[in-house]
Amino acid sequence: MGRLVVKLRYLIIIIYIVASIFAVSQWSKVKILKGFSSFLPEEIGSIKGQKLLDSAFGSSASAMLFFTDVDDKETYWQIISYVRSLPEVKSALGPDQVGIFTIPQGFLPEIVRQLFYQGKGILVTIEFNGSESDPKVLKCIGNIYNYLKRYPDVIFTGSSVMTWESEYSFRSSPFPWYFVLSIIIMLFILILNTKTLIPPILFFISLASAYIINMGTNVFLGSISYLTNALAGALQFGVSMDYALFLFHRFEEEKTKSTNSKEAMANAINKTFSAILGSSLTTLIGFLAITIMTLKIGLDLGLVIAKGVFFTLIASVTLLPSLILILEKLINKTNFYDFSFLNFKPIKTINDKFKFLFFPESKNSKDKSDSKNSFLGLVFSSKNRLVIIGIILIILMPLIIYNGLNIPVSYRLDDTMPSNLESYQSLQKIMDLAKTGDLINVVIPVPSFERFSRFNLQRAVDELKKIDGISLVASLNDYGHPSVPIQFFQQANIETFYKNGYMKIYLKTLYPPGTKESVLILDQATAILRKYFTEFYFVGQSSMLYDFIKIAQVDFARINIASMVFIFIILLFIFFSPVFATVLLLIVEFSVMLNLVFYNLFSGEISFIANMIIGSIQLGSTIDYALLFVTRFTEEYEKDKNKISAISRTVSATAKPILNAALCLFFATVGFNLFDPTKVVSCIAGLIGRGALISFIVVIIFMPSIVYFLTNILHMADNRKRRVIGMFSK
Repeated sequence: MGRLVVKLRYLIIIIYIVASIFAVSQWSKVKILKGFSSFLPEEIGSIKGQKLLDSAFGSSASAMLFFTDVDDKETYWQIISYVRSLPEVKSALGPDQVGIFTIPQGFLPEIVRQLFYQGKGILVTIEFNGSESDPKVLKCIGNIYNYLKRYPDVIFTGSSVMTWESEYSFRSSPFPWYFVLSIIIMLFILILNTKTLIPPILFFISLASAYIINMGTNVFLGSISYLTNALAGALQFGVSMDYALFLFHRFEEEKTKSTNSKEAMANAINKTFSAILGSSLTTLIGFLAITIMTLKIGLDLGLVIAKGVFFTLIASVTLLPSLILILEKLINKTNFYDFSFLNFKPIKTINDKFKFLFFPESKNSKDKSDSKNSFLGLVFSSKNRLVIIGIILIILMPLIIYNGLNIPVSYRLDDTMPSNLESYQSLQKIMDLAKTGDLINVVIPVPSFERFSRFNLQRAVDELKKIDGISLVASLNDYGHPSVPIQFFQQANIETFYKNGYMKIYLKTLYPPGTKESVLILDQATAILRKYFTEFYFVGQSSMLYDFIKIAQVDFARINIASMVFIFIILLFIFFSPVFATVLLLIVEFSVMLNLVFYNLFSGEISFIANMIIGSIQLGSTIDYALLFVTRFTEEYEKDKNKISAISRTVSATAKPILNAALCLFFATVGFNLFDPTKVVSCIAGLIGRGALISFIVVIIFMPSIVYFLTNILHMADNRKRRVIGMFSK
């Protein structure tokens, strides 16, 4: 493979240029889904209910107008008249429609005050003739939004308004300024660590080409979520940068052994590909495990990032070596290998003080005396090393894993929305002023109204009103007692709650969607409604998140188990030892749980989506570090069969490239963590970046101890692997 790449290097570059140009032309055709409902499968109750509501009552998109000045009737009439004049508006339900706008609040029925007079203002509910995805409805929302700019005391918000603003006003970009800044920082770090100017730039050219091809091929998916669009670049750049680093370091090493650069590169490609194939497979499996989620976001997030890892792997052993060979003369002219930070006195002082943490490499590989002077050397030479490792494995690890599995999770809908959306901020303001959490529709199929018991409806309503946290329950019976014949009701009032074979009940809650209180309300409401109706659906943000929580709890376990099982199988094929594969997987899983515990300590609740996918992402991406360490140790141990000196050389050889890879992943995501306005994106980015550094620390501290005690098992497994490969090679 290596010789073929070297031979066809010019053709490879041409192919990548053509493929990148084609991918750019296709990229714009990929639709970015921003609505929360796009995460949910079609068959769940809240989505079914939304469709029934849309078909039966002719509207599904809604919005809220909140007038903070109750006494300003002129402004109210001006705005309501304009809104009702728009053809896309089906209704704007306000106090004027029921003829009590001029009656003092003290004389109004309780249900009217609860429905329209919210806290310190008047609430008007707008319903549109179409769904949130209807372009005409979104255009109408934009017209209302722009019209209300002249009325600063009037608040216009709701899920439909947030959908419009995120679609047309708030532009999400795969390359926000903080990601560009992260790339610049990564480039600076790579230049300092490789001590060359050109190769780090070539790394990014190779990664950028793979990223463009990856995003262009999303046209086959048709659409991706905005979370995938936001995180794809950072994840692909951060997770896959170590492939380019490993190739470059191996090329530099092979140049000292080969007669020319072409031969060195061919050898480097072959050795790099075989070395990173296992780690890239674990990374791929980690991301592909996300695709088994019931939630639709899992399919595109897992598939897009897995594709990105694959394209980057191929680019790292085809495009990157081609670029390096063509520009080798320029690379040689721009290196600064003689530069060292240790020439600076403050850095040299720090290095001397903390040098004891690593094994000093002894001139005589069988001489352990030098190793005893280091911290890790003292651990290995101590009679208490079994006690120390036992404390870590038996006490510390279970404690961290237990806490990692029991951190508080936030299911708030606002986690998925950019916090700098004006409509999002307005919604928070309305919740404070109007003391309103959410409005929920209960949709009940009623095939025959004549057989429908309004007395059962009243019993259900009476019980729903007793639920703590429900401030309003409105139904058809509010227009008359169940004993009053329906013929005495106005047709408009009937169609507010009953139409085309479906009955509606309005619920108003005091708690925002996704909170524990909101979930408890829906649990209690479900138990009550089941006593009176065989079929019913909740519709609204609270109900979507209610369904989401039920799905997420199953998905969380499913993803983690699947990723661990699949990665364990790959590790088993790599090492031919179930014991070592189990220990290695446990170490990396420990780093995942440690990451979650740190997040809980400093940031509190973790966003629901982040909690579901971070384990799979970190497990897949950072197991590379452990694989690199073990692979290198196996090579070093074969030289002298001395565990201490082999571990010493392994730490010296792998600490730097692993740290570089961890820093690249950290800086690729830190900008999103600090500056991205969407909490779930910020949360995922922070966990991934912090997780990379934690995994580096865990691998450097734990793996020397693990390989020390399991050297014999690892050595026997390696011999077994060689025999199996030898059998097949014959």
